[in-house]
Amino acid sequence: MPRQVSQDTAELCRAQSKQATLGSMPPRQVSQDSAGVFHHSASLHLPEVSRSSELCTAERSSSRQSVSSVTSEHDPRSKRLSFIDCSIDDLDELILAESEGADWFKDFWGTVLTQQPVCRALSNRSLVNWVAIYNRWQAAGKWTGQAPEYLNSYELQEWLAAPLTRVLELVKLFDPAGHGKVSMTKAPQDHYKVKVPVLPLMSACLVMSQTMSNRQKLRFLLGMFDLDDKGSLSMREFASMLENLLRGLGCLFKVKEIPRTIATAARSIFEQFRGGTVPMHELEMWFSGKTFHPFAVPFALLLQRFSADSQIIDPDSYNDDSRKFKLSHQKPVEEPLESFAVQDNAFLNRSEVVIAREVFQYCLSTGFFSLSHEDAEKGIGKPIDVDIWCKRMSRALEEANTIRGSGARFDFKTFLKKLCPKATNTHLHMFDCWLQEFDKLQEQKACLERTRQMSARFKEYRSQPMLSERMRNELKTSFNVVDRSDCGRVTTVDLQVCMEVERCTAKSMMRYFDVNGDGFVDLEEYIAAMCPPGYRMPSDVKDNIFDVLLSAQVSKEEELVAQKEAFFEGKASPGRRAKDFIRKQVPDEVWNEWNTAWETLDKSHLGYLNCMHLKQSRALPADMCDFMFNLIAEDAEGDKITKHQFLTQLLESSGFRFRNGISSE
Repeated sequence: MPRQVSQDTAELCRAQSKQATLGSMPPRQVSQDSAGVFHHSASLHLPEVSRSSELCTAERSSSRQSVSSVTSEHDPRSKRLSFIDCSIDDLDELILAESEGADWFKDFWGTVLTQQPVCRALSNRSLVNWVAIYNRWQAAGKWTGQAPEYLNSYELQEWLAAPLTRVLELVKLFDPAGHGKVSMTKAPQDHYKVKVPVLPLMSACLVMSQTMSNRQKLRFLLGMFDLDDKGSLSMREFASMLENLLRGLGCLFKVKEIPRTIATAARSIFEQFRGGTVPMHELEMWFSGKTFHPFAVPFALLLQRFSADSQIIDPDSYNDDSRKFKLSHQKPVEEPLESFAVQDNAFLNRSEVVIAREVFQYCLSTGFFSLSHEDAEKGIGKPIDVDIWCKRMSRALEEANTIRGSGARFDFKTFLKKLCPKATNTHLHMFDCWLQEFDKLQEQKACLERTRQMSARFKEYRSQPMLSERMRNELKTSFNVVDRSDCGRVTTVDLQVCMEVERCTAKSMMRYFDVNGDGFVDLEEYIAAMCPPGYRMPSDVKDNIFDVLLSAQVSKEEELVAQKEAFFEGKASPGRRAKDFIRKQVPDEVWNEWNTAWETLDKSHLGYLNCMHLKQSRALPADMCDFMFNLIAEDAEGDKITKHQFLTQLLESSGFRFRNGISSE
């Protein structure tokens, strides 16, 4: 098992293990029925714990997230959390309102989200190290679901490869009674009586890791409780996971009383999902706060508080699902691909990969791979960092020149391997994905500019006065002149004769005038097409709905572009905000207004809309209808929008979520 300790520490571990005078006790076994579940009494009371530990001081200094001070004279629950713009009282108000007064463990989460953990002894353990620990744990149960439920001091010391003094810091939190006995007697046999619960320890330490991405944390956490390795959790497994996680956090944050109703809350949460089991990807969405369910918010904020995503890169996230890291209860887990720091000089970052491609393409275009730093900068029209040039680029170009001179094939993938010798195939695939993201970013910038223009165009259109009755009468008179057969419909021939244009021009006019596509132009279509510039047609649809959609789309695209640009400029991406986790249920009056808008647009009660319906509503300029339709139908299939898609897009744009018990169908 890989050990994250120095040679001196390893020597100390071995010396201490030799001092043990008693043989190892067999690991405590649990029945198949209760495997993986940590049973507690209704409430767990923990004694006061000192903060003087050298270990805790060292580990706390490594934290990348600052938290709100709790030494203020004011109630810390009313203070804004340092990592997101909301307070515990804000969460309480939201969750109580949205969940009909259900208990969300306010005092517990108030401690976990505002105070420092008593100890962060394992926060810098790598994913590889955690997998090795997990494999040893399952191997102790012979991969039959009988892994030991508890570890004594010596077992924990061996598994963590840490000095006994440091291990006792964890024992002090997770088995205070056992620690008290050991501290009093100093007897080796009492170390064998210590009972540190494995699942609470691992669950809590994993979510506070500073070396793993949130995706890796969730896959590991959920995988520990997926006892049949089916990629989903049953209600019992889900309840076990929540219970162990909360109890582990309670130990690390010295919460004096663990909530008594975890199982009840877990059952209530699980019932929000459909089916007897919930797939992992749905649970990952829930824990990340992407479902906006009120009870998910504290868990999502927990991940956000201890998130290292802005500081590390997770290559495994670029793998196919079948190759991504996942746990197993039946066989040893293969060593996963480790995340690495954004500034890790052993690998390339996004901007360096982009520069490398531009330099490579320039060299191919000129046929020369032997060039100076100044020539390279002139060739691609961008500055190139001196360090990357001296330490990587110049050497790789020299090797490329040598290989090409020998007649051997030398492509961009080979060039990247020369730039980054440690890169595996997964890393190279990740680099390729980055380049695709960069190319897509240029398209996203163009889309953003287009959306801004459309938003400005619509605001200008809304500010225009309505077509007056006098103007309407004048256009009606004009229509009667064009309607030579006096049947209330204008044909292409009518347009050609009365407008005195060529046949092809008349056909083009017909396509523009004929909104419903029946081959004729009726009075309303004619008036809408001939409406003078600077005026707009009356509409039964409240156009503020389209303003909401456009404004939200501009903001969405601006945030996306800003995030991607930050990635490729080597800057920290903008952090998540309260609205990324918390959404209130849509108010009744707003919901009713949206449904009324739908009924107005779908006058024929077809159950769907197409672009023709938007044009017929007269709520938008004709040249904007295609754009608006595509915006609403972003994830739709075909050329139709259902009511559910229409309302979902409005919810997304307005920052609301569906009301409990309300269906859009």
